[in-house]
Amino acid sequence: MKTAKLLWSIASFYLLVIGFFYMVVLKDAPPIGPERYDYITQNWSIYDYQWKSELLMTTLLSISSFLFSKYFKNPGFVIIGVGQLFFAMAMPLSIGITPNAPFEFGTLIGKGAHQLVNYGMMVSLVGYLILHWKARILSNWLRVLAIILSTLALISFFGGFVNIIDSSTAQKAMLLVMCLYIINGYFGIKINKTNSNNL
Repeated sequence: MKTAKLLWSIASFYLLVIGFFYMVVLKDAPPIGPERYDYITQNWSIYDYQWKSELLMTTLLSISSFLFSKYFKNPGFVIIGVGQLFFAMAMPLSIGITPNAPFEFGTLIGKGAHQLVNYGMMVSLVGYLILHWKARILSNWLRVLAIILSTLALISFFGGFVNIIDSSTAQKAMLLVMCLYIINGYFGIKINKTNSNNL
């Protein structure tokens, strides 16, 4: 239980930090096209750190979700774990291909990676929605906020997945997810054996 709590909270809070870091890095990047790809490859040390950190933290979040599912009956934990695995699968593609491929091939792989991220986040958000819908660990207003954030982000990522909006636009919903990470990190801290009946 202590391991699950530690991994869950570390991963949730650090993914928040990584998300802000990514937004700062991207603000100077060209919006689309070869110029953006060139910008990423020229600043590869930053993006390499970014995506490897995401790979590590999503893996830790997945592991902690599966560990929690051993202690608690809330199905949200398993769904979150599966979603984070899909999210993590996108990172090796980006890390391995981007600095070594021409623009056309890198863009092709990048589109596939975006879809994996969208799908993984979509699955995870369903898990978060179920988790917070059933759990009574947090105060009512935080619980309702987590449900609203999960729902809005899920709608955005689903829109990207079914091509109602492009995947890069859908990923702007990560702002909602970043707020959700704060709540989830706190949620992990609050869980203990004495309140397990509230899950």
